Amino acid sequence: MIKLLDVLQISENELKNYKVHFAIGARDKKKPYTKFLIGEFKDWQEHQTNRNFSRPYILSLIYYDRNTWVFGGVYRVLGKPTPIEHREENWSGWKYETELMDIQSDLIGRIFVSYQKEYRQSYPNLEMRPGKGEAPRDMVVSSILDKRVSISDFVGFDQVNIDYEMLKAIVRDEIPSWRSSLSNVKGVYLIADKCTGKQYVGSAYGDECIWHRWTSYAKDGHGGNQELKALLNEHGEKYKYNFKYSILEVCNMNLGNDYIISREGYWKDILQTREFGLNRN
Repeated sequence: MIKLLDVLQISENELKNYKVHFAIGARDKKKPYTKFLIGEFKDWQEHQTNRNFSRPYILSLIYYDRNTWVFGGVYRVLGKPTPIEHREENWSGWKYETELMDIQSDLIGRIFVSYQKEYRQSYPNLEMRPGKGEAPRDMVVSSILDKRVSISDFVGFDQVNIDYEMLKAIVRDEIPSWRSSLSNVKGVYLIADKCTGKQYVGSAYGDECIWHRWTSYAKDGHGGNQELKALLNEHGEKYKYNFKYSILEVCNMNLGNDYIISREGYWKDILQTREFGLNRN
C-alpha cells in the first residue's frame, strides 16, 4: 500500500507545517466536489466560518464517497485571514488568501485516498494521533486515475439529475456530449426546490430544444417563468442554487406543440404540481 504522504514527498519534519482539510459540505456532502469540478474549489475553501487554517500549508482532500477522498492540492496560506460578513445570507466568517503549490499538482483530481475518518474534526493537524481510527499521516492511496476527474459526459436522459451550479457550468463550458444530446430533443422537464421539495414541470417545444430552454435557466435561474421569478424575488437571487433539474420525457423534434403541451399537463397532474408545487396553471 502506498501512503499519500510518500507520494507527496512530505517528510516527518514537515508535518507540523500542515493542516489537513477534509472538505465536505454541511447539507450536501459533495458540494466541495462540485466546486472542484467547476473550477471554484479554491475560492470555496478560502471562505471559512472560523480561523481554521493556522498553519503555513493546507493539504486539501475532497469528499467523494464514504471513506473516499480526492486529492485537491496543497495550498500555501498567505498572511492572516480577513473577517467577512454576508448579511443577506446571515453568514459571517473569515476570508483567506491562498496559493496552490506545485507539489504533485499533476495528480490533483487523479489521486483517490481511502481513509475512514472516525472523528468530527475537519481540519486536523497532519501529525495528529486520533483516539480512534487511523492518523491522517497514514492515509493510503486507493487509486490513481489516468486523467483528472471532470464533469461527466452525458449518460442518458433518464440519468439527468443536476443542480443549478452544475447546469451553469455545463452551459458555460458547452460540454459537447450534453449540448449535442439536449439540442436534438424537445420534451418535459422537472425543476425541484431542494429546500422545500416543491416541484415545477416545464417543457421545451416550438423551435426550442431542451438545451436552448435550459440555457435560459442557467443565465438567471428562472428562465422567464413567472413562478420561479416570484420565488427568487421572495428569497433572493442566490436561491436559484437550491434548484435541481431532471428530464421526465423526451420527444422527437418533429412532434407538434399540442402533443408536448399535453404531455406537460399529464406530468403536472401526476405530480400535482399545480396543487402542491410551483406551477400556477
